[in-house]
Amino acid sequence: MASPIDKANHLKNKTDLIRKTFNYPDTEYVIQDYSCALGKVTLGKMYITANFISFIASMGSTTESIPFRRVTEMKKDYTLFVNNAIAISTSSNNYTFGTFSHRDEAFTLLSHLWKNPPMFYDPPSIEEEMNRANKIKQQAEQQQLQQQQGRVKVDTESTKMALRLVNETRETGISTLNELSLQAEIIDNMENNLDNIHSNLDRSDKLLKGIESWGGAISNSFDKDFKNGNKGGPANAPIDRTLQVRKREEPALDIDILEKLANDSLVPAYIQMGADKFCILDINKNAKTDQVSSFAYDAIDSLVVRARPQHLDIRFIDNKYPRFRLASSYIQNVVNEIVLRSNGKHGKAPKVIFEPGVKNFLYGLPTIRFVPSAGRANQSALFTRTSNMGQSHLIKNATGQTKADLIEQDNDLDEISRALGDIGDIAKTITTEVVRSSEQLDRIDSKVDHAQNRLQNNNRRINNML
Repeated sequence: MASPIDKANHLKNKTDLIRKTFNYPDTEYVIQDYSCALGKVTLGKMYITANFISFIASMGSTTESIPFRRVTEMKKDYTLFVNNAIAISTSSNNYTFGTFSHRDEAFTLLSHLWKNPPMFYDPPSIEEEMNRANKIKQQAEQQQLQQQQGRVKVDTESTKMALRLVNETRETGISTLNELSLQAEIIDNMENNLDNIHSNLDRSDKLLKGIESWGGAISNSFDKDFKNGNKGGPANAPIDRTLQVRKREEPALDIDILEKLANDSLVPAYIQMGADKFCILDINKNAKTDQVSSFAYDAIDSLVVRARPQHLDIRFIDNKYPRFRLASSYIQNVVNEIVLRSNGKHGKAPKVIFEPGVKNFLYGLPTIRFVPSAGRANQSALFTRTSNMGQSHLIKNATGQTKADLIEQDNDLDEISRALGDIGDIAKTITTEVVRSSEQLDRIDSKVDHAQNRLQNNNRRINNML
């Protein structure tokens, strides 16, 4: 079996070939290649990268490069090459590739990449690319915006006032939680005292029985707890009633993937990230029943980012499950979500291992949680989805004070959103505590009535003995 280094070198040779042949930039890597024919007779190989479908003939000089962004239709061709062809259409040409040994696998991968442009978030490189590509354009647009905006002023005071109100509301909620925590401690002491009273009443009851009859006295003489002066009731363990705001459970997130089966074929699927586990769903988002499809985060040992681009292995502790293999345009998102959710639920994330030849990417950051909608419309051939992440067109092109105010307003709105989430959690915690305290007070009320009845009964017995 070839080592990861050998596999990485093998892929590098293929990548070097297509970059040299088609003058692709160094952002293009061969994901997979398939032997096939262009048309009916030109044998060669199809090379699939993030943004291009490329073909190089085995003999002769025939080459073809099809940008994914120009593809308008892609389908399996059931009329040529004994049901073994893929037809690809652009606005200007139609291409037919046939005689595949793995036609369905190739079509699955092509369809996934066509619908889901690979996306990686790398702030430094993105910023540099934007500065180089848009420098002249931005200068012209800035001048135009300055003329159009004139004295337009962004209203930052309203958002700041809203932020102050929200923060005050949150502080009030926290103060309420503190008061409820003190109240809970007082109520717990009341119930503990009542339990002690009932334990003392149990002992008084035995004393009275010993006085009232010889049988009771004999019974007490054999009761070790009674002879040693033990109250006989269970010791009340101290209860920590400090109220904590419950952490918000992250909502389930579905990410498009291709599941890699044992025979190396690819099947369209979804990986659904839940609060404490991830599940594999079929193309209709139904749970799979023919295999293990649910995996707890704390069972994951490592995430191996493969030398083959867009491929990931998920490996489990003590081989609890067979490794789960997948390919996806959103490898960074899959790794990021598993690391974040593992840390949030268990406080320990699995190891992330990058095989030789793989460029490391960021992960474990809430700020890069982003899964774009499918589609390549209006994107460049070297599409990088993250270049527009979290930035509106206006903010990118605004200048001077307007841009600063818009960014400030955006940050305030983010703070308001987070504070509102905290307020919602505080409200849930308060509601839960009020319900619990109410149930405890009802229980205390019953215990008080019971203790009063027992005291009255013991008084009658003592009076009868007198």
